[in-house]
Amino acid sequence: MGQIAFSEVGIMDSLESLVDVKRSVFDWDDLQVFFAVARTGSMSAAAAALGIQQPTVSKRIQQLESRLGTKLIERRAGGLVLTSAGHEAMDYVQTIQRSAVRLESRLGGKDKARTGEVTLQVSDGLATYWLARHLPKFLQANPGVELNLVREADRSAPLPTPDLSITFSTDKAMESTAHSLGRLHYMPFTSRRFIDTYGAPKNAHDALSYRFLKLEHYSSDGDLWKRRVETVDAYIQYGFRTDVSGTLLELLRNGGGIAMLPTYLAPIFEDELVLLDFDFKQDVHLWLKYMPESHRVGRNKCVGDWVKSIFRSADNPWFRDEFCHPSEFSKIEVISPQT
Repeated sequence: MGQIAFSEVGIMDSLESLVDVKRSVFDWDDLQVFFAVARTGSMSAAAAALGIQQPTVSKRIQQLESRLGTKLIERRAGGLVLTSAGHEAMDYVQTIQRSAVRLESRLGGKDKARTGEVTLQVSDGLATYWLARHLPKFLQANPGVELNLVREADRSAPLPTPDLSITFSTDKAMESTAHSLGRLHYMPFTSRRFIDTYGAPKNAHDALSYRFLKLEHYSSDGDLWKRRVETVDAYIQYGFRTDVSGTLLELLRNGGGIAMLPTYLAPIFEDELVLLDFDFKQDVHLWLKYMPESHRVGRNKCVGDWVKSIFRSADNPWFRDEFCHPSEFSKIEVISPQT
């Protein structure tokens, strides 16, 4: 294999360290961030283009400047400008960028194909009651994709690193690419079987004295249940606890109690479930996250595009950011407070 030879000095001496494996702490993403800032002329515009937060852009630029031992960007009245060293660095970074494009065009064909294994991490509830309903069409249209659904990490058993995940929270550093899928809106539900046996609660206070079912996995997530729900939680005498969504829903459907459920289940089980509309609801933001750079792989992009399509709020009002009452999209029985 031939070696790359550089005759330049100064900034090039520092950039030569990129090929020195002994100095592998250098992060190539810093160059990508620098390139984006230089092209857009703005930290915020670069952040938007890369799908990361502005503080991360600033941090990476500072990291690169510290690594090279020179100032690359200055802030002036008219905005950000490159220093002389920055212009010199930009020349080399553009060369690297062109080489990367050529490399991708020559060797990247395999990863552009919509074939191979893709691991998607998702909660068991969404996997069972939403994704599974849409999977047959996806698998029929994409026979080359081997989709591996794994349950959301449960603290103990090691799981394969997912290519994509549907999650309730984003990385604060936004190191992975994230796309909003909308929101899950939770309300208390019960079943007609339960009401036939125990009677219908008259109001929220009355409902809390009935047998409530608790999904432990969600209640332990601080991002999911905010302070209002946590406060009410202290007054509920739970009759049953589980960390499996399917178990909770099957128990509820068979007359086992009352539970907070996402409203997308209303049209699916409108003949069995009853909505308790006692002004007690909560929502959680849903995100689709890719592992860094995985969104560039054809099979991962194929799965990601499918996920985004089945959560599209225009077709699925229950996933809108703003609350949409289940009576607007289902014929579910609704019990309102009695005075």
